[in-house]
Amino acid sequence: MHSGEPIVETLATTGTVLGLFKQWDSEIAEIYLRPGDTLAIYTDGVTETTDENQVEFGENGLIAALAAQRGLPAPPLLNAVLGSLERFRRGAQADDITLIIARARP
Repeated sequence: MHSGEPIVETLATTGTVLGLFKQWDSEIAEIYLRPGDTLAIYTDGVTETTDENQVEFGENGLIAALAAQRGLPAPPLLNAVLGSLERFRRGAQADDITLIIARARP
């Protein structure tokens, strides 16, 4: 049992652009999701989004945005996180933003 703070476990970035190479080997990792756990998969465009001072949203910004609304079902949580990212960003979007959020069912 933990203190109510979200527990975050990250998987190391091991890949390159998907579909770019005909043959490509990658490490494989497994993680067990318990009922209610949230899985977030994202491209670097999410974490590398910058504000007016060129400060990146970063992994900590993503984790904070996920934690702030962690009680929401997956679709509204996705919208909330994208809203946080949009409020953070100043100026034109510089990179693609892909974010997938899934919640393990009980």
